[in-house]
Amino acid sequence: MTTELKQEYARGITQANKTQLIIILYDITITYLRDAQEAAKDFDAFSLQLSYAGRCLEELISNLHYAYDPARELKAIYLSMKKTLREAKLTGDASSLDKVISNLETLRDAYHQIADQDSSEPVMMHTQTVVSGLTYGKNSLSEELADGGGNRGFRV
Repeated sequence: MTTELKQEYARGITQANKTQLIIILYDITITYLRDAQEAAKDFDAFSLQLSYAGRCLEELISNLHYAYDPARELKAIYLSMKKTLREAKLTGDASSLDKVISNLETLRDAYHQIADQDSSEPVMMHTQTVVSGLTYGKNSLSEELADGGGNRGFRV
């Protein structure tokens, strides 16, 4: 995962509500799996990326709300994906990751539809507001912090 992508995810997390956080977690998991596919020739890098994706799946499992019906089915799907990741790690075969990525993209799209209905506040409070497009260069779009970033912590 590139530094720019990490910054983009971090920025999104600071502005996201609960449903949007799940979508970002799906995106991160998919990115790790694609990175694993690219690193299939290097077993250590392949294994590391699969470990990161496995941790994301564990986070998805821990965020299930069992008061709602789909939680048990989602848990079974996530556990099946984790099993596929373990098998891929043992065999060093990245071909089975396509199905996991496809399933994650389908679930991500479903959460994306739900996110349009979720009007709750962002989970993180008192974060900097990022405004895009105020200035731009020939090949880039600049982002500015609206609150200037001053006095962002405890004063002793």
